[in-house]
Amino acid sequence: MSTRTQPPPSARPGGRGAPQPAATRYRVARWVGVGVLAVLVVVIVALLARDTSSTDPAPRPTEGMAAPAGLTPEGSIAIGDGPVTVTVYFDYLCPACGAFEEANGDALDRMLQDGDVTVELRPMAFLDRLSAGTAYSTRTANALATVVDADPGSAWAFHRALYAEQPPEGGPGLTDEEIADLARSVGVPDEVAAELPEGRFEAWVAQRTEQAFADGVEGTPTIVVDGRLFEGDPYRPGSLAEAVEQAAP
Repeated sequence: MSTRTQPPPSARPGGRGAPQPAATRYRVARWVGVGVLAVLVVVIVALLARDTSSTDPAPRPTEGMAAPAGLTPEGSIAIGDGPVTVTVYFDYLCPACGAFEEANGDALDRMLQDGDVTVELRPMAFLDRLSAGTAYSTRTANALATVVDADPGSAWAFHRALYAEQPPEGGPGLTDEEIADLARSVGVPDEVAAELPEGRFEAWVAQRTEQAFADGVEGTPTIVVDGRLFEGDPYRPGSLAEAVEQAAP
């Protein structure tokens, strides 16, 4: 995968069809200068705060941060309990992720129902700047986390519904109320849907996004099948199912 960090010039593929060949993966848009400055600040603060007479470890940066219940030890949202694990890094505003979902969502649905896979969702939020100031990537990832925390049985249906109604880049995306209505439409209780705009898990979303960067994720969708990077065509129906079949015990 290329180390380029700028998104492709094209936005979403026309309609809900397959993407153009050039848009093989949505590149992560990161501000390198800002990232370097942030690292320098962290290093300086750590050096100033360090007490060389103490052997106590530094406090974890996620201490006190609200995280949804039921995560895997690696911080994934796990759906199903099949023998083959399919891990997906995605952003709800990413058009290539929408194309991946269109090509593979139904197949993953069937494999989940048949008990063939565990799907580990790893939401990211790096496209907020392309949502006209509404932070759509963060809001939808937080909404998923809220559903996972309070009504995990609806998480997969809600995930798919968000892609079924995926807005184009450059606009504001769905409003908070529209996202809540979408959650209700897949069975999320009213009291849970009402909590989505509160942003309880936004800090967790930001932390998981940075962790994905640290783990080497450079574009979305990034798919890992049983610990091995999926290098097939993520937009060809059947290609992911073939990889799962090959990985099956």
